[in-house]
Amino acid sequence: MTITKSPNHQITKSSSGFTLIEVLVATAIMGISLGVLLSGFAQGHRQAFRGDMAREAAYIAESVLHGLATNEPESLSSNEEDVEDHPGWSYKVEVRDLVVKMADQEKKEIEVPELKELIFTVQPPYNAHPFVLTSWIPAEQI
Repeated sequence: MTITKSPNHQITKSSSGFTLIEVLVATAIMGISLGVLLSGFAQGHRQAFRGDMAREAAYIAESVLHGLATNEPESLSSNEEDVEDHPGWSYKVEVRDLVVKMADQEKKEIEVPELKELIFTVQPPYNAHPFVLTSWIPAEQI
């Protein structure tokens, strides 16, 4: 910074750089922008990971249900079992009578003896949220 005296006796300053306040404001703006950008990347990564887990859970559900279709109906137990070739994954199959709850003012429940409700729960590793598949199947298939 250069201080000069002009012909009419006024002192003028000429600067050739940024002040400390300008640098701090620019740094704060950059920090906030990077924080927003990185949180967006982290959220995208979590969603991609959850999608991979959902795909894997669907594959497990399909293979286990295919195996149950070829076995005897007694193999449908409500115990939690580990999935072969998928460490940390487990599943549970529940079969119960189908009860349809009506959403009218009377809140009636109607039993449908011709159908059973099959609830297939796949538990991924790392204490993630389980994936639940619910299906209605004819009672004579069980």
